[in-house]
Amino acid sequence: MNPRTFDEYWLGYLAGHSRPSTRFVHYLGLFFAPIAGAMASVLVVWWAFLVIVPLFYLAALLTHPLLEHNSNKPFAERPLWSAIALLRMLALDLTGGLGRELKRLDEVARRG
Repeated sequence: MNPRTFDEYWLGYLAGHSRPSTRFVHYLGLFFAPIAGAMASVLVVWWAFLVIVPLFYLAALLTHPLLEHNSNKPFAERPLWSAIALLRMLALDLTGGLGRELKRLDEVARRG
């Protein structure tokens, strides 16, 4: 995967996160866990963030070999695009637009 544009990267990112369970764990581990960890650090105990975030990040990381049977290396090589793609995927999933992008991914895969 050597995308020249963000749209090419986005389609590769989406293909690498094709299972709903993978996306769910990523949403928890990379978006909601940091928020919950920060809140727990303020409200419960200062070190909660240091425990919560790595555990959930590890879970998200492990979805690639265990659920998707792929590597997260292509995503790690472009961390800013990866973060943007995660937020885009979450926003589309929450607003019902992700299905349209998954269909587009299937169409591109069939053509090429």
